[in-house]
Amino acid sequence: MYCKNIKAILTVLLSLALAPNVFSQTVQHTPKLTVFGEQYHALPATASDKARVTYYRAALGGQRLSGANVYVDGHYHTSLLPGGFTTFCLVPGEHTLGAYQHDAPLYRGKTEELYRVKLEAGKTYFIKVSDDGKSAPVSVTRAEAEQELKYTREQKHAVSRAAVLTCK
Repeated sequence: MYCKNIKAILTVLLSLALAPNVFSQTVQHTPKLTVFGEQYHALPATASDKARVTYYRAALGGQRLSGANVYVDGHYHTSLLPGGFTTFCLVPGEHTLGAYQHDAPLYRGKTEELYRVKLEAGKTYFIKVSDDGKSAPVSVTRAEAEQELKYTREQKHAVSRAAVLTCK
Protein backbone atom coordinates (compact mmCIF):
# COMPACT_ATOMS: atom_id res chain seq x y z
CA MET A 1 0.00 0.00 0.00
CA TYR A 2 2.81 2.32 0.93
CA CYS A 3 4.43 1.68 -2.47
CA LYS A 4 1.18 2.47 -4.33
CA ASN A 5 0.88 5.84 -2.55
CA ILE A 6 4.47 6.76 -3.38
CA LYS A 7 3.91 5.85 -7.04
CA ALA A 8 0.74 7.97 -7.13
CA ILE A 9 2.47 10.92 -5.46
CA LEU A 10 5.47 10.66 -7.79
CA THR A 11 3.16 10.47 -10.81
CA VAL A 12 1.30 13.61 -9.68
CA LEU A 13 4.54 15.48 -8.94
CA LEU A 14 6.05 14.48 -12.27
CA SER A 15 2.86 15.56 -14.08
CA LEU A 16 2.91 18.93 -12.32
CA ALA A 17 6.57 19.41 -13.15
CA LEU A 18 5.99 18.70 -16.85
CA ALA A 19 2.64 20.51 -17.15
CA PRO A 20 4.07 23.99 -17.86
CA ASN A 21 6.05 22.58 -20.80
CA VAL A 22 3.11 20.64 -22.17
CA PHE A 23 0.60 23.48 -22.01
CA SER A 24 2.86 26.40 -22.74
CA GLN A 25 2.70 27.88 -26.21
CA THR A 26 5.71 28.95 -28.12
CA VAL A 27 5.52 32.69 -28.61
CA GLN A 28 6.33 33.49 -32.20
CA HIS A 29 7.81 36.86 -32.82
CA THR A 30 6.23 38.32 -35.90
CA PRO A 31 8.24 40.98 -37.65
CA LYS A 32 7.11 44.47 -36.79
CA LEU A 33 5.32 46.06 -39.73
CA THR A 34 6.98 49.36 -40.45
CA VAL A 35 4.62 51.65 -42.30
CA PHE A 36 6.72 54.80 -42.23
CA GLY A 37 10.37 55.25 -43.07
CA GLU A 38 12.55 58.31 -42.80
CA GLN A 39 11.33 61.86 -42.53
CA TYR A 40 11.25 63.89 -45.74
CA HIS A 41 14.41 65.77 -46.69
CA ALA A 42 15.14 67.98 -49.70
CA LEU A 43 15.80 65.98 -52.85
CA PRO A 44 18.90 66.19 -55.05
CA ALA A 45 18.59 67.13 -58.71
CA THR A 46 16.65 64.70 -60.87
CA ALA A 47 18.57 62.65 -63.45
CA SER A 48 18.39 64.15 -66.93
CA ASP A 49 16.75 61.03 -68.39
CA LYS A 50 13.99 60.66 -65.76
CA ALA A 51 11.08 62.58 -64.29
CA ARG A 52 10.71 62.49 -60.48
CA VAL A 53 7.34 62.50 -58.73
CA THR A 54 6.85 63.08 -55.02
CA TYR A 55 3.27 62.17 -54.12
CA TYR A 56 2.25 63.05 -50.57
CA ARG A 57 -0.62 63.32 -48.15
CA ALA A 58 -0.49 66.20 -45.70
CA ALA A 59 -0.53 65.44 -41.98
CA LEU A 60 -3.56 67.56 -41.15
CA GLY A 61 -6.09 66.80 -38.43
CA GLY A 62 -9.58 65.65 -39.32
CA GLN A 63 -8.52 63.51 -42.29
CA ARG A 64 -9.84 60.06 -42.95
CA LEU A 65 -7.53 57.43 -41.58
CA SER A 66 -7.97 55.12 -44.55
CA GLY A 67 -5.23 54.93 -47.12
CA ALA A 68 -5.38 56.82 -50.38
CA ASN A 69 -4.47 54.23 -53.02
CA VAL A 70 -2.00 55.79 -55.45
CA TYR A 71 -2.06 54.50 -59.03
CA VAL A 72 0.56 55.11 -61.72
CA ASP A 73 -0.50 54.25 -65.26
CA GLY A 74 -3.40 52.19 -63.90
CA HIS A 75 -1.23 50.09 -61.58
CA TYR A 76 -1.22 50.20 -57.78
CA HIS A 77 1.82 51.94 -56.32
CA THR A 78 1.10 52.45 -52.60
CA SER A 79 -1.53 53.53 -50.07
CA LEU A 80 -0.70 56.89 -48.53
CA LEU A 81 -1.80 57.50 -44.96
CA PRO A 82 -2.04 61.05 -43.57
CA GLY A 83 1.53 62.27 -43.10
CA GLY A 84 3.01 59.91 -45.69
CA PHE A 85 4.85 60.45 -48.97
CA THR A 86 6.34 58.39 -51.77
CA THR A 87 8.98 59.38 -54.30
CA PHE A 88 9.49 57.60 -57.60
CA CYS A 89 10.83 58.26 -61.06
CA LEU A 90 9.24 57.60 -64.43
CA VAL A 91 10.32 57.63 -68.02
CA PRO A 92 9.51 61.12 -69.35
CA GLY A 93 6.29 61.37 -71.34
CA GLU A 94 2.56 60.90 -70.79
CA HIS A 95 1.36 59.03 -67.71
CA THR A 96 -1.79 58.69 -65.62
CA LEU A 97 -1.76 59.44 -61.90
CA GLY A 98 -4.43 59.35 -59.21
CA ALA A 99 -5.10 58.67 -55.55
CA TYR A 100 -8.38 57.09 -54.51
CA GLN A 101 -9.88 56.49 -51.08
CA HIS A 102 -12.28 53.60 -50.49
CA ASP A 103 -11.96 52.43 -54.10
CA ALA A 104 -12.36 48.69 -53.42
CA PRO A 105 -13.86 46.54 -54.91
CA LEU A 106 -14.03 48.47 -58.20
CA TYR A 107 -10.52 49.94 -58.00
CA ARG A 108 -11.37 53.06 -59.99
CA GLY A 109 -7.68 53.94 -60.23
CA LYS A 110 -7.28 51.24 -62.83
CA THR A 111 -10.20 52.12 -65.08
CA GLU A 112 -11.97 55.41 -64.31
CA GLU A 113 -11.15 59.06 -63.83
CA LEU A 114 -7.64 58.71 -65.17
CA TYR A 115 -5.73 61.99 -65.00
CA ARG A 116 -3.17 62.38 -67.74
CA VAL A 117 0.04 64.28 -67.15
CA LYS A 118 3.02 64.95 -69.36
CA LEU A 119 6.25 64.66 -67.41
CA GLU A 120 9.45 66.24 -68.67
CA ALA A 121 12.95 64.80 -68.23
CA GLY A 122 15.06 66.25 -65.43
CA LYS A 123 12.10 67.79 -63.58
CA THR A 124 10.64 67.05 -60.16
CA TYR A 125 6.87 67.16 -59.68
CA PHE A 126 5.17 67.53 -56.30
CA ILE A 127 1.67 66.09 -56.16
CA LYS A 128 -0.64 66.18 -53.17
CA VAL A 129 -3.54 63.84 -52.41
CA SER A 130 -6.74 65.87 -52.62
CA ASP A 131 -8.08 66.80 -49.16
CA ASP A 132 -11.64 66.02 -50.25
CA GLY A 133 -10.77 62.41 -51.06
CA LYS A 134 -11.34 62.76 -54.79
CA SER A 135 -8.92 61.22 -57.21
CA ALA A 136 -7.70 64.32 -59.04
CA PRO A 137 -4.04 64.94 -58.22
CA VAL A 138 -3.20 68.39 -56.89
CA SER A 139 0.01 69.79 -58.37
CA VAL A 140 1.83 72.09 -55.95
CA THR A 141 4.98 74.20 -56.11
CA ARG A 142 8.21 72.95 -54.58
CA ALA A 143 8.06 75.66 -51.89
CA GLU A 144 4.50 74.77 -50.85
CA ALA A 145 5.21 71.03 -50.96
CA GLU A 146 8.41 71.20 -48.93
CA GLN A 147 6.63 73.30 -46.30
CA GLU A 148 4.07 70.50 -45.85
CA LEU A 149 6.49 67.63 -46.46
CA LYS A 150 8.67 68.51 -43.47
CA TYR A 151 5.93 66.93 -41.33
CA THR A 152 5.74 63.71 -43.35
CA ARG A 153 7.54 60.39 -43.44
CA GLU A 154 8.25 58.02 -46.31
CA GLN A 155 5.51 55.44 -46.81
CA LYS A 156 7.18 52.05 -47.25
CA HIS A 157 4.77 49.28 -46.30
CA ALA A 158 3.58 48.26 -49.77
CA VAL A 159 5.18 46.73 -52.84
CA SER A 160 4.57 48.82 -55.94
CA ARG A 161 3.01 47.10 -58.93
CA ALA A 162 3.63 50.14 -61.14
CA ALA A 163 6.49 50.46 -63.62
CA VAL A 164 8.37 53.06 -61.59
CA LEU A 165 12.11 53.64 -61.69
CA THR A 166 14.54 54.27 -58.87
CA CYS A 167 15.67 57.87 -58.68
CA LYS A 168 19.44 57.45 -58.29
